[in-house]
Amino acid sequence: MTTTPFAALRRSLFSPALAVAALALATQPLTAQAHKELGRMWTFEAAPLGWFQQAYDWQPSPQWLEHARLSSLRLGRVDASRPDGYAWFCSASFVTPHGLVMTNHHCARDFLVAIQGERDLLKDGFYAGSYDGEIKIPGAVVSQLVQQKDVTAEVAAGSADAVLAKAKAAAPDLLHQVIGLYQGGNYQLYSFQIYDDLRMVCAPHGQSAHFGGDPDNFCFPRWGLDFTFLRAYRGGQPADTKSHCFEWRTEGAKEGEVVFVTGNPGRTGRLQTMAQCEYLRDHFYPQQLAGIHRMLEQLNADAAQSPAKEKELRARILQIENQRKAFQGYLDGLKNPRILAIKQKAEGALRAAVAAQPELQQKYGDAWDKLAELQAAKVAAKGQRDKLNELTKEEAAQNKRVGEACFAVYGTSIPPDATMSLRLSDGKVQGYAMNGTLAPHFSSLYGLFARHHEFGGVHPFDLPQAWLDKEKELDLKTPFNFVATCDIIGGNSGSPMIDREQRVVGLVFDGNIEMLGNNYVFDDEVSRTVSVHPAIIIESLRKVYGAARLADELERKVAR
Repeated sequence: MTTTPFAALRRSLFSPALAVAALALATQPLTAQAHKELGRMWTFEAAPLGWFQQAYDWQPSPQWLEHARLSSLRLGRVDASRPDGYAWFCSASFVTPHGLVMTNHHCARDFLVAIQGERDLLKDGFYAGSYDGEIKIPGAVVSQLVQQKDVTAEVAAGSADAVLAKAKAAAPDLLHQVIGLYQGGNYQLYSFQIYDDLRMVCAPHGQSAHFGGDPDNFCFPRWGLDFTFLRAYRGGQPADTKSHCFEWRTEGAKEGEVVFVTGNPGRTGRLQTMAQCEYLRDHFYPQQLAGIHRMLEQLNADAAQSPAKEKELRARILQIENQRKAFQGYLDGLKNPRILAIKQKAEGALRAAVAAQPELQQKYGDAWDKLAELQAAKVAAKGQRDKLNELTKEEAAQNKRVGEACFAVYGTSIPPDATMSLRLSDGKVQGYAMNGTLAPHFSSLYGLFARHHEFGGVHPFDLPQAWLDKEKELDLKTPFNFVATCDIIGGNSGSPMIDREQRVVGLVFDGNIEMLGNNYVFDDEVSRTVSVHPAIIIESLRKVYGAARLADELERKVAR
């Protein structure tokens, strides 16, 4: 395979003789931008050093990458029905030397429900106040990626199970996963340290975290205080994480500043073919949305029966409402002519590159046509479950061929689709054109109170009384939420946003509605990642929640 600028720059870290040539390559157009539609969800083992150098006149050192990787976490819970024994659903990070874990409130809803008993912690929030007050959360876990190995050859020669068995024998205390990247074009063995003693430290009111409810979901400007802090324990004591935790930057990042998201995007379909996208647009998503609407109608009817029933179903309703809006956004993206035009061009370029090499054409050239035939067959086989299962298996095999073809042509110069494994995404803090005007890069506390008053305090634009009581004491200029051009998707919820010095400048919790089309084609013209600003976290801890001790821990103002 032709050497890419990325590969040359990586080797230059270890070979001074290549440094001059690598720097020269860094000034040339890079493959990453030639295929921007495939996004910027980079794996840590193939971080695009050349692209970072070209775009930002800066690149991370191996030590920078290792520290960011070890400070970043994946959030989940014990689930015996899963192959590895866990269900992973969000991202998180260590943010102090004492095991403090930062994630989203919406990622921790079920944890609050699990520990609340007769209280309503989902509604009223929680602050422990001390280590002794921190409540253990049954089944909650985080994983930390500590080792990585390319096992493509081993998987091809045997099986992923054999690779896992060997890894477990060598390191039984770690969790091992074989992750297929590029739809099976490449395989990595990731090994994780598991922290399974997590305790609740602090969560805001549910209404503060989800202010604006379903109408504001996937929108910006936004005022969601979507944070929760947990703490990892070892041997009954707060975990010692001083060697791998992010610093804190209360003032946040400036407009135009480069920022990075380290998290675990769940799933994207950027290698899906045009035929597959058309099937999703015309059949899959319309059917799914119809079912979701029926489910929500029933859940809301059940919740209306009594306050106790509403409390029981509240988290479930919020989850399904989020799914409904996400699916609608995916569908709208696939209906967008700009998105489809980018997809069509990208597919044509890949097929042309395959056709230009006889060996690749013979091996992979008909995969796109076969996938188109399978989509037509799925439509014809629509309630025929056995036939659909058979077609789905065949589709997976053809997807693997497309992935292998893509990897053969582009290698690691492009990022793989999301797989709920750790990624690094770069971008800049930047507003965007919206509804014939401009969206600023941040919202403020002024806007939160304005939205409450402009809607007459009617749900879902109602502030908890604790906030109204503190209105005159709060600095209303405090930034609340902000946007950046980083590449995220579901699963990135709870991801830290950091600057070049690895200081927390935001907590990812959402994207704007335009971002959802990035599930199939990445385009950062108006799509944005939405994050909680660190300044509002500190302001709320100190002035609303009586949690100055926690704020001091984050800002390193007191030793714990």
